[in-house]
Amino acid sequence: MKEFGYLRADDVPGAVALLAADPDARFLGGGTNLVDLMKTGVERPARLVDVRELPLDAIETTPDGGLRVGATVTNSDLAAHPEIRRRYPALTQAVLAGASGQLRNMATVGGNLLQRTRCGYFTDVTKPCNKRVPGSGCPPWRASITITPSSAPPSTASPCTPRTWASP
Repeated sequence: MKEFGYLRADDVPGAVALLAADPDARFLGGGTNLVDLMKTGVERPARLVDVRELPLDAIETTPDGGLRVGATVTNSDLAAHPEIRRRYPALTQAVLAGASGQLRNMATVGGNLLQRTRCGYFTDVTKPCNKRVPGSGCPPWRASITITPSSAPPSTASPCTPRTWASP
């Protein structure tokens, strides 16, 4: 069995160096995506580099009038920030609609940007997946899709027979 390690990064250059030293290491912020993938066996990092305590939790105005959002800002803090709510209400709405309060309190902006695909084939290690193992295949791309006419009233329903499209 492979040795598993956990390290807490003291600073940003140290976090980058720890990850660069081990290709099987992963950054851990809130862990809402990574830990789930570890539970299913999709991700099997040799080492977790905890970056949650790094000083990357600020939302700041930039000289050109924009906003800089730190990687460890939680989604809850992002959605509640007065400038985000005022200037980017659609972002606030999207963050609030994207997860439960419990997840928003843990999930980080940086983690959301690094989040892996949510496809069921990706998370099912018994199925091939090009995202997990390049070149292994993708079941939906091999499948045929059959669409039958709707159950609309005869006056509006198409008299066509079911059609089948093969994916490329």
